[in-house]
Amino acid sequence: MTGGATVLLPEDAASEFLLSLSKPAHILVAISGGSDSTGLLIALAERLQSLPHEDVTLSAATVDHGLRAEAADEAREVAALCASRGISHFIRRWEGEKPATGIMAAAREARYELLADLAAEILADVIVTAHTMDDQRETMAMRSKRRPQGESGTGIADAVLFDRRIWIARPFLACRRVGIRAYLAARGLSWLDDPSNEDTTYERVRTRADLARHRAEAEVPADGAADRAVLSGKASAWLDAHVTIHSNALCVIDRSAFAAEEAIAAYALSYLAAAFGGKAYAPGREQMRHILGFIRAGNTGRRTAGGVVFDLRREALYLMREGRNIGSLLLMPGEKGCWDGRFEVLNSGRTSIRVRACGAEGTATFPPELAKGAVQRARAALPLIEVDGSAAAAASVVTPYLAPFDRFLTRFDLTFADRLSAAFGRKAYRRLPFSAL
Repeated sequence: MTGGATVLLPEDAASEFLLSLSKPAHILVAISGGSDSTGLLIALAERLQSLPHEDVTLSAATVDHGLRAEAADEAREVAALCASRGISHFIRRWEGEKPATGIMAAAREARYELLADLAAEILADVIVTAHTMDDQRETMAMRSKRRPQGESGTGIADAVLFDRRIWIARPFLACRRVGIRAYLAARGLSWLDDPSNEDTTYERVRTRADLARHRAEAEVPADGAADRAVLSGKASAWLDAHVTIHSNALCVIDRSAFAAEEAIAAYALSYLAAAFGGKAYAPGREQMRHILGFIRAGNTGRRTAGGVVFDLRREALYLMREGRNIGSLLLMPGEKGCWDGRFEVLNSGRTSIRVRACGAEGTATFPPELAKGAVQRARAALPLIEVDGSAAAAASVVTPYLAPFDRFLTRFDLTFADRLSAAFGRKAYRRLPFSAL
């Protein structure tokens, strides 16, 4: 999506999506009952009826977050709509205690987890959600407030890989909400209104109201997705040419790497920092500017940002996890967990285990020519498995976890993410469910 993009009618957006999809395909539509998701479901169903795709199956799911008493009844209304159209429908409920803060983010995580589990259960190939051009406009407005003036950024991606498991696509990003509602009204169909869409405690609701008050132009600002995809490709080549990762704990980058264009080096280095720091997000732009300035000044020394040590030596830059603030993780038999945001650990034994940093007990082997101080820090930050308080050869499986990509990976970062995954000895991410985009 770029500024000035053509607005699509719901039926046209649905047709384009179905044509782009790799076949055979089973689509799972996430539907709340609101106008956008109802429009998406109906448009896909009608397109499949008028232009039969025998190799495409359509299902729908509603997630009841358990936050409003009316939600259960609303889910049943959606189920009735689906039944009237002959569409398989599933209801999933977010059970358990809800967090006191960050409820919207937690609800999103829970929703995608439930949808991904259901997709695996019914063998769906792709989940679709009804994000619109209006959502894109609001997202760009919110993100612009957090960026330095003049800097561009990315908006909502047209496809996101969740948990390395399934792609979530957004076929309606070129549709306006007013057009979707007109489409439904022309068919005599109504929709449900979520009262949270009027709750000004949420930033998105305030942003929506602000955009409406100022009668902002309908055009959506350029979201930078195409440029980001190109940058991802260039950064992949940079990674191949200059970066070596040892024991999934120590990153060595040739000094010559930083003669490259600043945008390429900054993109790659920020994601490397996130991966080695176990963070879903890279250090802030200002922090990365300081780090790049330190590197390009050429003087040996160390800097720390985002829980990562940047150790500049004469021959190379070394990245490793900072030794502070590394907690422990208790896993019961059969349990899996993420330790320090860097390693996924599965306890496949019959007794509980504890995962902690190796510290002085680290024994991992590194090439002898590497800087000894950097090796020592990296070794100390590797995971150690303990049984009954002492290190033991416990029955466990330890896998590198790439925090910036393994939970949510946007399509425009896929090329770089695949190369980084290979550098950590992991397989490539799941292929896109499209034959054309």
